[in-house]
Amino acid sequence: MWGIDMEVRAIFELPVHIWVMCDALDATYPTGYDKLRFNIVMPDDRPPVGGAPPMPGVESRPEVGEQVVWVKEYAAFIPESLRPATALHRVIVTDVEGPSYDHKSWFTPEHQLAAYINRWFNDVRTWTEVLTGQDLDPNHRVYDAESVGAGLTFIEPPHDGALGFTMTTPRVLPLRAQEWADILGFVREGKEPPLEEVLSRDARAAFRRDAYRRAIIDAATALEIALGRHVCSHADQLSERQRGRISERTALGGYVSIAEDSGLPLAVSVDRLRWLNSLRNDAAHRGAAPGHSEAGAAVKMMIEFLAVYGQFPRTGGSEPDGGELVLATS
Repeated sequence: MWGIDMEVRAIFELPVHIWVMCDALDATYPTGYDKLRFNIVMPDDRPPVGGAPPMPGVESRPEVGEQVVWVKEYAAFIPESLRPATALHRVIVTDVEGPSYDHKSWFTPEHQLAAYINRWFNDVRTWTEVLTGQDLDPNHRVYDAESVGAGLTFIEPPHDGALGFTMTTPRVLPLRAQEWADILGFVREGKEPPLEEVLSRDARAAFRRDAYRRAIIDAATALEIALGRHVCSHADQLSERQRGRISERTALGGYVSIAEDSGLPLAVSVDRLRWLNSLRNDAAHRGAAPGHSEAGAAVKMMIEFLAVYGQFPRTGGSEPDGGELVLATS
């Protein structure tokens, strides 16, 4: 049984702002989570912090005043082709439709929305991170400005508070309007990104947080999946002996060896692939963590490899965190 509650309207503050192109604003998008269906109504970009959509009851809420941030443009390097863009902070949720449950009559569409909205955001942010490289982890934020020595109170020499700030201007790929619509549709359908792209996201996030051992393991696993698929797709070109080496237990080192012995051309040299496999073995089996430069080179190599052999094609020149992606048609 299904219950429809057309009166459910809610303001949702995103746990982390998502960069979108301005043409994605001031529009309504269908989405959902599991069996719940709802619409996302986007704010406009009136200065200085955007404005709520013209929705009954929204403007009357005391917490929706002139200073509430709906969208805000921060300092960032954005490709010319993706301007103008802004950071999305709040949306309106409306037209909520969900199933009725005889054994838990209290679980109405509004309760379902409350139960699922953060899971919905997690799926939306995963797709966004995969497609754009934006870092949207709400549980471990990486900020553009940080205090140096915050929490220290010097006795000798007599300093007050932090000794300075480190500030960075991020490079951002905002979502196009069609990409935003596609992502909301993917989440509604329960469609997940390819595993190697999620692992690539995880490797980049770990590297930003100085978790180099984790970055190596995730980067190598992402590359292993893509390389394995590439080798298997050319199985008819391999000798019987090389085909016999492919099994469910074949790992990165095995696929590298098969590709080399078969003369299978690769976009990354065999020596570099072996180097990454060695780093992964040291990290996974001996608990060894590489340094910053090694981990960075490994993550960069993974990005370049997925650009050629990943399931999402890249277009144009290299952009931060994986290059510009062409979103597959839904």
